[in-house]
Amino acid sequence: MITIFNRAELFLTYDLSRFNQVRDTLEGAGLDYIYRSKDLTSPTMWEGLCGGSSRGRTGTFGMNDGAWVEYKLYVRRKDLDWARAILRGI
Repeated sequence: MITIFNRAELFLTYDLSRFNQVRDTLEGAGLDYIYRSKDLTSPTMWEGLCGGSSRGRTGTFGMNDGAWVEYKLYVRRKDLDWARAILRGI
């Protein structure tokens, strides 16, 4: 089981297709992983308390169309070097 105490960040991207490619590669190699996605246009807790999100106030002007969601992949800290070696091949 991968927990916050034994995990290491392996990969960060804003591209869903690249995220899926890396995820499929890890699955094919038999590596356990977890991932987190974060919608960068959604309100934070503080913004929610103050009423609305930054997108609601300012819109999406100036934001890259492909960079609205952040994807992070984590593996066990002890498997990090192995996972990096696997990803060098793709």
